[in-house]
Amino acid sequence: MAQKYPSSRTVNARLHRLVGQLQAIEKMTTSRRPCADVLYQISAVRSGLEQVAAIVFEIELQRCARKKKMLPSDVASLTHAFTKIR
Repeated sequence: MAQKYPSSRTVNARLHRLVGQLQAIEKMTTSRRPCADVLYQISAVRSGLEQVAAIVFEIELQRCARKKKMLPSDVASLTHAFTKIR
């Protein structure tokens, strides 16, 4: 079964989690939590967003691969390259 591009359950679940983390960061800054705590949470959000980008990239790459008849090894090479440049 083909995955739906933006409405993938995995992507939406991760985005929902990131929204919650961003709201928590906002509360942390309002309540004057230590900068190190805020920066730690910002780092976690960045990492989570990069993971979402990788999932969306992989889904789209697989869709393109099916259309253009790419070899699985080509898909793997491009996915590996994407993870290295981000």
